[in-house]
Amino acid sequence: MNNTELTLSLLVIAFVFTLIGALLTRREGLTLRVIPAYVVLPESASDAVESDNRIHFSMGSSGLGQASTISALAAAEIMYRLVQRLAVSPRSPLITLSDPLTLPLAQDTLRRAYEYRQNLDYYHSRAAAWLPQGSRSLAFAAGAASLSADIDANSHVLLGRFGIEMAIIGESATRHDQALIGHSDLPEGQAIAFAQANQVLFGEELYVGPAYLGGRPLEWGGVIALDVMRWLIILGILLTALQAAV
Repeated sequence: MNNTELTLSLLVIAFVFTLIGALLTRREGLTLRVIPAYVVLPESASDAVESDNRIHFSMGSSGLGQASTISALAAAEIMYRLVQRLAVSPRSPLITLSDPLTLPLAQDTLRRAYEYRQNLDYYHSRAAAWLPQGSRSLAFAAGAASLSADIDANSHVLLGRFGIEMAIIGESATRHDQALIGHSDLPEGQAIAFAQANQVLFGEELYVGPAYLGGRPLEWGGVIALDVMRWLIILGILLTALQAAV
């Protein structure tokens, strides 16, 4: 089996299990496995509204048209679901990023959330802030930490592409007694998130956010398909190792 056939086979398997999962969740009401960060995120949004505080969201250096495009889109969708909850308050959340091509995405994410709540009077495009570009921009991290402190944010939600610069935001969160929920699609950023964050999203958990934040059956089916694919990959690795050992 060549690479093309393998890719097509995996896509077919993922599609089939997504449909099966969607049907099962619609009929049987299956419960998804618990991911603690997705339990905390809606609670943080509710606390921010009730306490008249703000949340700082950040996509880091996730950029459209690059290797991090999927992370940027997944992070934006999670932020959209959460900003929907925050859009009832006049205190707009802050979204920071370091890739200029992602700025329109962040602004549109905010706009759609406020439009969903029919509350566009509270929408401000400047609530999405671009800071100096760079895949590991320390200037970006320092600026994001400073902005979040200036608006008196009560928590940080960092989703997307972060490197060692995440440590600067994490240190600021500790000094200002702010909660931190972190994820990175880079190993060094993920390690820092694990060490500093109150809650962590690991790896592909970023991509199932919509299913956990008011998802639809098809999105729930995607979670089931992802779990099935994970176990198939693990099984494939084990079988390959056994064949090599024989």
